[in-house]
Amino acid sequence: MTALNGRYGDWALVAGAAEGLGKAFCCALANQGANLILVDKKTEALIGLAEELEKKFHIQTKRVNIDLAQGEAAGRCLDEAMLYDCRLLIYIAAFSKISRFTDLGQKDLHQFVSVNISTLLYLIHGFSKALISRRKPGGILIVSSLAGLIGPPYVAVYAASKAFSIILTESLSMELRKEGIDITVCCSGTVSTPTYWKGNPSFGKRKPAVMQPDAVARYALKKLGAKTMCIPGFKNRLQYFFLINLVPRRWALRLIHNAMNKMYGAQLTNNSSDSYYLSSKGI
Repeated sequence: MTALNGRYGDWALVAGAAEGLGKAFCCALANQGANLILVDKKTEALIGLAEELEKKFHIQTKRVNIDLAQGEAAGRCLDEAMLYDCRLLIYIAAFSKISRFTDLGQKDLHQFVSVNISTLLYLIHGFSKALISRRKPGGILIVSSLAGLIGPPYVAVYAASKAFSIILTESLSMELRKEGIDITVCCSGTVSTPTYWKGNPSFGKRKPAVMQPDAVARYALKKLGAKTMCIPGFKNRLQYFFLINLVPRRWALRLIHNAMNKMYGAQLTNNSSDSYYLSSKGI
């Protein structure tokens, strides 16, 4: 993809890089010659990924080992980005917990707001200002979720935070385009990542379309700058069109509720749900 080196420079920052979807984006970028600033809190996985990318693709990497829930995370990422004249930002990290809303603790709520909204917002704001002040073009790609388009039960705050990233992208698209900055949000469906399978979802006769991380990454990078919002996977795009355009909202919500209840209802009844910090998106 010549646009990476031509329009977005030689470096890309990937927030939530260590495994799953984050790793897939890193491999796709490295395959196209991009040097990478890898951001994640998983130390060993981050080191292993950096070594793998450098050896396989002969690129440069810089590791930023930090929890994106921390208040200083955005500032540290921005410092590294500006040091390397990075002009491509990809934000994948997210916090999610399969739980009834009233069973969430204060710590959970803080994680949702910090990782999914605050750090994302501060990073995009600072990154955009820096590019504009330097009069350089750039790109921003946010990985959101179909959950942000119509809210499923048991992931209420996660879904709401993903809706935030979708609306933020739509609102900024024309504003930033005037400054030479492309921004795209990728609304992915279910992705086969370690985090997703760790949740032990149960399936009935209708198993959701589970995409491979590398396919999602390739599609999203292809759409960066071409579309404000993109949905990887034909089945996912068909499902979205059906739920949003062809049936009443309350029917769509009922269908989503039934699907989530089949996958996680038994776990919630047994109080066996677990929390997942997603350096690779799973829902």
